[in-house]
Amino acid sequence: MPGIKKKIEEVACRLLLRAGVPESQLMPVVRKTGRGMLLASILLVVPLVLMDTVPLIATIVLQMGYATLMCLGVILAFDDDKKRR
Repeated sequence: MPGIKKKIEEVACRLLLRAGVPESQLMPVVRKTGRGMLLASILLVVPLVLMDTVPLIATIVLQMGYATLMCLGVILAFDDDKKRR
């Protein structure tokens, strides 16, 4: 799992550097982006809750988007390096 987390963070950092984020602010912005992905994933579930009849393909796409954003958001938003007591 650490290899996947490292690769995802590298890709996110590379994209943010291209977008013009200074290197000194990179990790806080990565964490903030992860939290934003978590919040955005909730918006993909709302149509499924509000509407009774949703086409099957729309349900599958919304659920896959939810799962993807949720996983990436958790990986980016939370830090593994906790101080051991």
